[in-house]
Amino acid sequence: MPLVLTNTLSGRKEPLVARQAGGVRLYWCGVTVYSRSHVGHARALVTADVLCRYLRARGLAVTFVRNFTDIDDKIIRRAAEVGIPAAELAEREIHAFGEDVAWLRCLPPTHEPRATAHIPAMLALIERLIGAGFAYPVADGSVYFRVRRFASYGKLSHRRLDDMETGEEIDAAKESPHDFALWKGAKPGEPSWPSPWGAGRPGWHIECSAMATEYLGQPFEIHGGGSDLVFPHHENEIAQSEADAGVPFADLWVHNGMITRGEEKMSKSLGNILSIADVAARAPAEALRLLFLGTHYRTPLDFSVTRLDESGRALGRLYEALARADEAAGGAPPAIALDGALADPVTGFLAEFCAAMDDDLNAARGLGLVFDRVRELNRLLDAGDRAAATDIRRELAVVGAATGLFAEPPAEFLESVRRRGQERAGLSAAEIESAIAARNDARRRKDFREADAIRERLREQGILLEDGPSGTIWKAG
Repeated sequence: MPLVLTNTLSGRKEPLVARQAGGVRLYWCGVTVYSRSHVGHARALVTADVLCRYLRARGLAVTFVRNFTDIDDKIIRRAAEVGIPAAELAEREIHAFGEDVAWLRCLPPTHEPRATAHIPAMLALIERLIGAGFAYPVADGSVYFRVRRFASYGKLSHRRLDDMETGEEIDAAKESPHDFALWKGAKPGEPSWPSPWGAGRPGWHIECSAMATEYLGQPFEIHGGGSDLVFPHHENEIAQSEADAGVPFADLWVHNGMITRGEEKMSKSLGNILSIADVAARAPAEALRLLFLGTHYRTPLDFSVTRLDESGRALGRLYEALARADEAAGGAPPAIALDGALADPVTGFLAEFCAAMDDDLNAARGLGLVFDRVRELNRLLDAGDRAAATDIRRELAVVGAATGLFAEPPAEFLESVRRRGQERAGLSAAEIESAIAARNDARRRKDFREADAIRERLREQGILLEDGPSGTIWKAG
């Protein structure tokens, strides 16, 4: 079965069909760089990363474009608040974004264009739209798109024009309140570029149309982003791009669900964000990735620190099994080359995993198979069947490459988790071992109340004790 993805445009699952032999083109809307990226951005980044990884694992070449919006009203306002030029703020936040995306272990895109480096392409597109009657300039140097001229406007968001909110720009010179800005006339003190209509800067929507077509052509296979971009951003991209070229902009429109905290969407404007840097101080990157993959990418995900911690513990159990397998085999399996890793699934488990992922990138179902496979791995290790355990360990390495999981050597990962747990508990290794010795002494004296009290005190500090045939071990909880 070919990979099918839910197309927001049709509301149905549709097969991905490469327009060029062996290759797929993907444009994923990036961030507006006015402050540090948050967990909501992280979900979009990881969704795109897993999609790219899986396509490559299945043997497809992927041209992946993810842009930076580095000029925008929010950037200008924020720069004024902190007293630096907008370009300096954008540069600072692009650097911070690089740190965040590296921590998330997302593969780099093929192209990562900045809006300000593509002004000529935007001006050319706007001129063509004016020439075709789809856009018009006004006295202050702004240019607007005639929404009512584009007959299928609303087809992505499935809304009637008369039921829609009006455009963000309040301008009495607009022919219709729904018209949106392609070019914004310069205001005093704001960054601007020359244009045939006077100095100004691009509107938000025109940026992505110009950059996507420059790097991918039109039409291309997949356009994606967060579901909050469906309207107006992606709706407006379709209108201006298709009005210009007369052909579809993209075949499949793929949108990940929002991150919520309680009843509200996580967003900078609402002030309920948890930055990627905040998460990095608390948990491994793969704990966040595992949390995301455990819910279908299109479904809203209610985020909490408790859920993040639970995901971290589940990840630890997976790594513990991998560490056992590597110890039994005398070392880790060879590194897996991502490209083509799943082009021809050679085992029943890998075929089942591909069937799950081919069904609208259902990583949640795929993870269920992974946890089942890890249980089988532990059973084989308990039984001393090293050869069969080694085969499963190799399968899991392939899945890891295709999802971005299991990227660290298991022993090193588990040791880093222990260190993190110590730091959070505020205890040294010697202090933990001393508490374990005191508990063992209490057990020998049959003072089980004291033994249980010691275990509970450690648990409250995030240190979990496990008793086994070789004694008591501890790990971060």
